[in-house]
Parts: sequence; C-alpha cells; structure tokens
Amino acid sequence: MTQPTRSPLLGRFQRLVSIKQEELAPLCWGWLYIFSLLCAYYILRPIRDTVSTLTGAHSLPWLFTAVLITMLLLQWPYNRLSQRLPRERFISYSYQACALILCAFALGFARHGGLHDLFLGRAFFIWVSVFNLFAVSVFWALIVDIFDSERGKRLFGLLAAAATIGAIGGSGLTSLVANHLSTPVLLIIAVGLIQVSVFSAKRLSHCGRRLSQSATEEKASHSSSAGGLTPLLIGIRQTLASPYLLGICGYILFYSVTSTLLYFQQAAIVQHAFSQPAQRTTFFANIDLAINVLTLICQLTASGKILSRWGVALSLALLPLVSILGFGWLGVAPSLSVLVGFTIVRRSINFALARPSREILFTVVPTSEKYHAKVFIDTLVYRVGDQVGAWSYQAVSLLGVAALPLTLFSMILAAGWAALSVVLGRAQQRKAQQLPDDPPSSQK
Repeated sequence: MTQPTRSPLLGRFQRLVSIKQEELAPLCWGWLYIFSLLCAYYILRPIRDTVSTLTGAHSLPWLFTAVLITMLLLQWPYNRLSQRLPRERFISYSYQACALILCAFALGFARHGGLHDLFLGRAFFIWVSVFNLFAVSVFWALIVDIFDSERGKRLFGLLAAAATIGAIGGSGLTSLVANHLSTPVLLIIAVGLIQVSVFSAKRLSHCGRRLSQSATEEKASHSSSAGGLTPLLIGIRQTLASPYLLGICGYILFYSVTSTLLYFQQAAIVQHAFSQPAQRTTFFANIDLAINVLTLICQLTASGKILSRWGVALSLALLPLVSILGFGWLGVAPSLSVLVGFTIVRRSINFALARPSREILFTVVPTSEKYHAKVFIDTLVYRVGDQVGAWSYQAVSLLGVAALPLTLFSMILAAGWAALSVVLGRAQQRKAQQLPDDPPSSQK
C-alpha cells in the first residue's frame, strides 16, 4: 500500500513547534476541545456580567458568597464521580449536565422576560461562575493524563493559544450579535459549542491512550497518597506547612480582592452608562474581545522575552504596579473610558504575563503539592479573596463615604501585593538553584 502524502506545510509546522507524528492527532483534538469550550464560556461571560449590573450592587456580595458555597458543596460529589467513573463517561456526563442546565436557563429567560427576571439572573450568575472553574479544570485534568511532563513543555503553549483564540471567537461573536439575537439564542449557541467540546474530549481520550500511560502512572502514584482525604483537604495541610505556598496564597488573595473591587466599580459605572441589557452585553463582549486579542499578541511576541529578561520577580510585580496606577486614575476620574483602559491593560497583563509567572512558582515545589496544594489555592483561596473584596466594597458603600477611602484601600493592597511579588520571585529563584541539576526544568 502506498503511504499517504503528508502536506509540506504540515511538515514545516511540526518541525517548527517540535510535534511528533503520534502527538499530532491528540493535539488537534485538544486544540478543538479548549477552543470550543472557551468560545462557549466567552458567550456566557458578557451575559453574566450584564446580570451583575441589573441585580444591584447591594446583592453582589451575596452572589459571590453563594458562588463560594456552591463550589464547596459540589467539591465532594465532583471528587467522588471523577474517581468512580471512567474519564470519558465522567467528562461526557459532566458537560452534558451543564448543557441541560443551559437549556433550562434559555427556556426560563424566554418565558420570563429575559435578564430582567432577577431570581433567574442571579441563579445564572452563580452557575456561570462555578462552570468557569469546573469546565477548565476538567480539561486540564484530561490533558495532564494524556501528555507527560516532557510533552507538556513543548505542547501546552499551543493549547493555551487555542484557549485565547476560543475566547476571541466567543467574545467577538457576542459583540456582533448581542444586539440582534436574544439571550436564549446565545445560550443555545453555547450549548452547541459544549457538544463540540464533548465530542473532542472523547476523540482526544481515544487517540491519546498510547501517550497517556506515563502521565497516568505518575498521577496515580501521587493520588494514592491521598488516602481518604480529598485533594482540597490535603492541599490545605500542605499549604499551611509551607511558607512558600502561603506566599503564593497571598499573591492570589491580593489579585482576587483587587479584581473584585474593580468588578464592583465596573458594575456601577456600566449601569449608569447603558440603559439596555443588550447594550451592556455588547460592551462587556467588546472588552473581552480587546483583552483576548491583546493577550494573544503579547503571548506571541513579548511574554517569553519579558519573562526571560526580567525574571519571575519583576514579571509578577508588573500587574500590581499597574493596579496602583489604575486604581488611582479611576479614583480621580471614575469614567467609562478610564474603566475600559484600566480593565483591558490589567487583565491582558494578567493573562499574558502574571498567570504564566504564577505557574512558574509551582515548578520548584514537590510534584504532590502541584496536584493538591494548587487545587486548594486556585479554588478556595481565590474565592475567599472574592469574599474579602465583595464585603469590603459593601462596607464602604454602607458607610456612605466618598470613593476616596476605597481608592486608597485598593492602592495600599496593590502596594503590598507588589512587595510580595518581589519576595516570591526571589524565593522561586533560590529554590530553583537548589534543585538537582536539571537546567531546562529550573528555568521553565
């Protein structure tokens, strides 16, 4: 039999990014999986943010608390089902359940006047916030099962680019059609994209089996040490025993608190700037589109160079330094244009630079802590930061004082955040130098 002819363009691409022949199919399915998933989420996100402007600032702290409680309640069944079901069935059942819930929301919004139904809108806000954490974590759990550490270093950047392009696609589509299509129609489009994710996940799991043995064995060796405890409880214990991990907790808390404070100011400004929900949805979609386009440009051109030249400490510190300037600017001139500029710059820096830098912090900790402590930090610590930011904003609002105390509070937090960034970066550098001789991993 004659061998199929391979495209010269495909061959050049494989050589450029160091893709082996057996990795090509799993990578393509993984690319489609995260692309469609993020595309769906970025259709839902502007609608969720519109709900935050309709529900009233007084109820937002309660919504953030409800998100935390819901996440904790779902943690146990999530862990049990993920351990008992084969991964293909677990992923399929989980995403299909999410699709059914979206269909129920679409029906509810169609029958009850759209987003103006406050009870339904608040339930949708909570669900989308939980879905964001769950859906992406399921994707990466499958990816680390299939691609081992060596393959991950070569290929995860391509998957991250697919996520950014998916975010651009979802926010761009919403920006174009939000004024012409109803909210239920947008939700049904998201349901269709989730079906693409389910199909892609099945194909990825099937064609990636021959790659996954080493990664699965490595993960199982660390999971077996968990005993009867969930990864969240083990992560709490490991984090409390490590000053370095506590420092990472502090970084995430600073980021989450300041993000929530900015989110509340955004809801108040947008509420006064636009009268119609469709206009607000379009506005939020445009913001997401600009952020993701800028993020992709930075990822392709500048992120690696900045990390290599500046190091982890300064790369971590850039986001809080920008936050000091942004909160000060917003406090002096709380206008829509200032909000747009600050939000785009801040979130783009987070996605393109701060988030990769945070991942580098975990390269110098034991592998078991990457599995367990990271779960705790990325979920519970992040949501606790939401609570601190939400109720701090509520306290200032109830006091009825001017915006100056909130501005000063935000700037002081950002200053402490910047100082911690430098300390963490230097600690990471010291730990990297103490690792066994393995230059590539110590610099990643």
